Amino acid sequence: MDASSRTIKAALLYEDGQTLDSVVLVPLIGGCPPGQIRVTTTFCGALAYDVYQLEDDSDYSLMPAYPYLATIPLTTEDLRQDAAT
Repeated sequence: MDASSRTIKAALLYEDGQTLDSVVLVPLIGGCPPGQIRVTTTFCGALAYDVYQLEDDSDYSLMPAYPYLATIPLTTEDLRQDAAT
């Protein structure tokens, strides 16, 4: 953990829940890592998010593990709704 910025490195895991996909820097919220992480990606050529779910928040002092949960594609309708709010 970086005490000055209140961030921690998190391991994103592939669907098998064991293999490391990548390592990202996430903020600590109230001293804990976030429950989910969304990473931008593409799905069939369109913008999408890969969602990773925190596996176990009881011991995250070294590097919390976030197994892959799902890919959420965005449609143009989603983008219109975001722009309207």
